[in-house]
Amino acid sequence: MKVQFGNLPALGWDESVARITDLARLAEEVGFDRFGVADYRYYQDCFVVMTACLQATSRLEVASLVTDPFVRHPTLTAAAIGTMEDLAPGRVILGIGGGIEQPAFWGESRRHPVQAVREAVDVCRRMWRGETVTREGTVIRTHDAKLDFALTTLPRVLIAARGSRMLRLAGEIADVVHLAAWFINATHFRENVAEVRRGAEVAGRPAGTYEIEFSIPACVSRDRARARSSAKRFAARGILWMAAAERYSAGRTDWRPPREFDVPRSLVERLGAEWDTWREPDLPPELAVLIGDDLVDQFALAGEPDECAERMTRLVHERPEATAVRIQAYPPEGTGRFEGYRETVLGLRPTIEAAKSVH
Repeated sequence: MKVQFGNLPALGWDESVARITDLARLAEEVGFDRFGVADYRYYQDCFVVMTACLQATSRLEVASLVTDPFVRHPTLTAAAIGTMEDLAPGRVILGIGGGIEQPAFWGESRRHPVQAVREAVDVCRRMWRGETVTREGTVIRTHDAKLDFALTTLPRVLIAARGSRMLRLAGEIADVVHLAAWFINATHFRENVAEVRRGAEVAGRPAGTYEIEFSIPACVSRDRARARSSAKRFAARGILWMAAAERYSAGRTDWRPPREFDVPRSLVERLGAEWDTWREPDLPPELAVLIGDDLVDQFALAGEPDECAERMTRLVHERPEATAVRIQAYPPEGTGRFEGYRETVLGLRPTIEAAKSVH
């Protein structure tokens, strides 16, 4: 079982790149296998931060978590990721998704996101193999694109997915399938895995030839009350995310909330109307009081270090198909961002050990 820390820079991050590399080094020291770097509009550039983290560490795998086919042309993504692979062979992962949760540039629409991811991955892989790529795709067009440097190892590709079509695509072509559901429910996990396997069957890929990584938002502190209080933000965001009630998911025709998703519609509507999860880093207090312990536990791992480790053990046991877990951390309230993340990374050591002990 591989364990990934993800992902910085996050909403509200106001520290330097050096602080992110400090956390990457700390993550490596406490036992994380991977470190995810967000491609978040107008924060420190994802690929530059990834490069800095690779240089600051010696073992840690570093992933974009995640970029999309619309923010950069895939030929430039291939060159950037290939450069990192040349710098740190075997430690680079191109994490990519449909980008639906990000604001669009120049008013353009994201046409055919599943096809766009398929075409972008194809362009990148062909360029990494040294091919000259000319492609007139449905979304991606390129002419005579070829890297002017050779790679001795090839980057891996992670596809983040929560809709059925993207899950099937990930099963068909990804090295790492990232289940992007912010909902800690074993039945929903198994339904997602079933979609992944349908895609893998199309490509003739047996189980075990690709990774399955699930997400667990986490807030850990020796002060349990602080951790539980801060985790309400994760629960609120998870509710909006799974209900497709935040600004970039609203109106999606390809998404239905899981059958096990049982949150009062009145709460969903109030969260959506009174909190912009993509612009406001903290959940307003008047909304936080509406999030009870039961909801926190449906969407986050929260509490003292040993408590979180015990729960992680149960969660991994319930998901034998999983080969990796991504812990999306959030700092406990009452601290600066960097100090809060540092406290969280240190507090996650028992959780990391618990995850790795199961498989």
